Amino acid sequence: MKVRDSGMPEEKLWESFFNPEEIIDKLLGRRLKGNAAEFGCGYGTFTMEIARRTGGCLYAFDIEEDMTKRVKERINELPNVEVILRDLEKEGTGLEDEFVQAVTLFNLLHGHDPLMLLREAFRILPEGGKIAAIHWRYDASTPRGPEMSIRPKPEDIQNWMLKAGFEVSGPVDLPPYHYGIVGIKGRH
Repeated sequence: MKVRDSGMPEEKLWESFFNPEEIIDKLLGRRLKGNAAEFGCGYGTFTMEIARRTGGCLYAFDIEEDMTKRVKERINELPNVEVILRDLEKEGTGLEDEFVQAVTLFNLLHGHDPLMLLREAFRILPEGGKIAAIHWRYDASTPRGPEMSIRPKPEDIQNWMLKAGFEVSGPVDLPPYHYGIVGIKGRH
């Protein structure tokens, strides 16, 4: 199921909204151990940066075939990325329990069931594993983002992460238009 109100703008405009290196630094740090998963890779804006930092494989998921094709074009020189066309809300990731050390979930938590995505992230992370979520600020003046009636506030994402079982920190300011929340999987 495609996330509601999730149309992507033209790639160049989309890329202008983010500084991937700075965002990954702030949320996950300079080095990632083991495998990672990217829920909703889109054009691959963050894919290359995450792949360069991880010591394992990055599993980059998207529901849009055009997006997965674009990411495959962009990452052809990176051998540690597996791009997967998949409906995460219907099928989950298909990855084993505790298989990845980090999950990114960027601009997706305005969907029909954000808690399902967070629970799937929790399932595939081991104790101490991290999830990094970013979303558009709750501000109608942002140049993009879902309509305000479905756009989550930082406290919404924090509460959903807590319900999914994560220990939560943030929000972290990610100028010019986003904020981030980090969750760590504790003992379960």
